[in-house]
Amino acid sequence: MTARLRAWHGPQGAAAVAVLVTMVVTRWILLAGSYFNQDDFYLSGRAGDADLTADFLVRDTAGHVNPLQQLTYWLLAHVAPYDWGVVAALVLVLQTAATVVMWLLLTRLLGERWSRVVLLAVFAWAPLTLATTLWWSAAMGLWPHIVCSLLAVWLLIRWHQGDARGSTTVAAIVLTTTIGLLWHERAVLIVPVLFGVAVTLADDASGWRRLRAALVRFRWLWVWLVALLTAFLVGHGLLTDVEGGQSTFREQAGVTWSFLGRNVAPGLLGGPWTGELEGGAVRPATWVVIVSIGLVLLVGGLLLLRGGPARRWAVAVLLGYVAADLALLISGRAGFGSIIGLDPRYSSDVIHAAVLCAALALRGGPPGLGLRFLQSSQDRGRAVAALVSAYAVAACFGTALLVPHFQNTEDRAFLTNLRADLAADPTQVIFDALAPADVVLPLVGDDSRYSRIFGLLPENPAFDEPSPRLRVVGPDGHLEPVVFAGFVSAVEGTDEDCGHEVETSPVVVPFLLPVDGRLAVRVRYFSAMEATVDVGAGDWRASFLARRGPNEMWLVLPDLPGLVDGLEFSTDGRSTLCITAVDAGLPEQP
Repeated sequence: MTARLRAWHGPQGAAAVAVLVTMVVTRWILLAGSYFNQDDFYLSGRAGDADLTADFLVRDTAGHVNPLQQLTYWLLAHVAPYDWGVVAALVLVLQTAATVVMWLLLTRLLGERWSRVVLLAVFAWAPLTLATTLWWSAAMGLWPHIVCSLLAVWLLIRWHQGDARGSTTVAAIVLTTTIGLLWHERAVLIVPVLFGVAVTLADDASGWRRLRAALVRFRWLWVWLVALLTAFLVGHGLLTDVEGGQSTFREQAGVTWSFLGRNVAPGLLGGPWTGELEGGAVRPATWVVIVSIGLVLLVGGLLLLRGGPARRWAVAVLLGYVAADLALLISGRAGFGSIIGLDPRYSSDVIHAAVLCAALALRGGPPGLGLRFLQSSQDRGRAVAALVSAYAVAACFGTALLVPHFQNTEDRAFLTNLRADLAADPTQVIFDALAPADVVLPLVGDDSRYSRIFGLLPENPAFDEPSPRLRVVGPDGHLEPVVFAGFVSAVEGTDEDCGHEVETSPVVVPFLLPVDGRLAVRVRYFSAMEATVDVGAGDWRASFLARRGPNEMWLVLPDLPGLVDGLEFSTDGRSTLCITAVDAGLPEQP
């Protein structure tokens, strides 16, 4: 039986399967109830409008260059646009892969010890990763990175334990790290994690000599990884021009406390169990912070006092990882104030480092941490069951607090209503406008317009085209008739029965006052027969088919240079067109 199969054998393997299945079922239920949100919409819209080119793949997106993310957005936008089931399945597959690799890694580090089941439960069930699981664009930055990080560490440990060739492993680790970097820049942390693991594995050396031993034994791996990181950082610098935000020492201190004391500490322990949520920030209750910090210090103290020979180095690796995460956050987001430190998106990757480092600290140590009341295997089994049960309860409370806030049910209702109305009447045309800030923040400019984010819907919506059924999008996503908030009418026609009589020769219908900006235009007319009507102003031209009898047509006048004094009409000559009224104005926002 291979080492990978042995990991799933016996009662501990069965317990690991139970942990894994519980995670898959619960996360699938939660993912099924979630939906697209914010960045998902405008990134999908950009991908839908783009060709699959090198320029698109390395496009600077708010300081990020993530070619594999861009490729994923492009594929889904062109193959399964706004299909949440596909997205949810992809996220769940990534998390499941990370959990499987974590179990294989824990097995190699801890052998047949029951503590690996506890650590697996912490990794699989932690509510700390909920926000970055239920939000697609956030999940794209977390789970591929964690999969690559854990896979690289697993490869290194196999090499160390003599189960893999050095040259093959070096190539595999470099390839895995490259994939991680192409997914998200946070994968730069894979290299220091690998070095930290190598130091803890150097049991043939002691003290600071572990550093030299790790450097020498895996020297060719470090040469390739340093070269890879150098090339990546140079390329990233050439492709981006976004600088980190400026911040004061007080702001940095506030972010540090929020991140460490109010975010990471409760998150590692299945919290926060109670608190307030504001935007992406989670504010735990004061007692939660106090209890969490106390428990983290207690666990850390036990590992330092009772762990294996590399326990101090393992704790140092974790502290270094958390410090690096904090430094990345401060360098780019500290200007937002201490509230940014409460966002679990920036701390969710800590969970894999914490579990890994706990296993490294326990490796080679006495069973049951050498505690007297855990001397027998039966006592240790009861302790493991109690710990897993306690963490499950804590995670349930944490999940119950976070899920209603991070499932994006409002976005689902908004898009569901919009798609249902389009399906009910495909002839409707949408007046293009910026989406509400709750859907997409206006910070991305025209990328937040309905035509950009919803243009790739399978219902093929039309925007700003001439139509008798022009509609505006209501706050709940339903399509509603245009109602003017204010308008300017055209001068009445000279013909008492026909108004403005239009045939093949252009006829200008002047407004009572010049108009300016992007406006909706309502044209009321009647015609004896169908005829094609051309409308223009300046460089703008549009046409529509005039129907028999009295009708109205809606047009969208773009924002033209200068003032618009009137509109010019002409027909194809099949019928005389009588224009009885023309009104231009801003649609009232429902």
